[in-house]
Amino acid sequence: MKEIIGKRIRKLRENKDYTQENMAAELGITPGAYAKIERGETDASISRLAQIAEILEVTMSSLFKEQFPGSTLEEQQNPYGFASKAEVEHLAQLIKQINRELERIRAEMNAGKKPRSKNST
Repeated sequence: MKEIIGKRIRKLRENKDYTQENMAAELGITPGAYAKIERGETDASISRLAQIAEILEVTMSSLFKEQFPGSTLEEQQNPYGFASKAEVEHLAQLIKQINRELERIRAEMNAGKKPRSKNST
């Protein structure tokens, strides 16, 4: 997997006409350390992959896909983000549900009740 991601990063970098030295400087690492990422010789952290995606102006998910940026309508409309508007809205709804459940549990605890599981009947 490291090798596949490294090859995709290299291809994206070359498409932008960036050198390994450019990328290393942007990332604050040595060119040798950056080259190891492209060769798949080192495990890049999620935060490092996010930095690389930002520099290359692609979504982080595009580093894991066979396709390259701009190949789907969503990537053309949202080339710098990590999630589509629909995904963000869905996650916001999930957060609201979790917050409501948390408030219910807190209220039960404040009333001296043992919190019940939402799934229990």
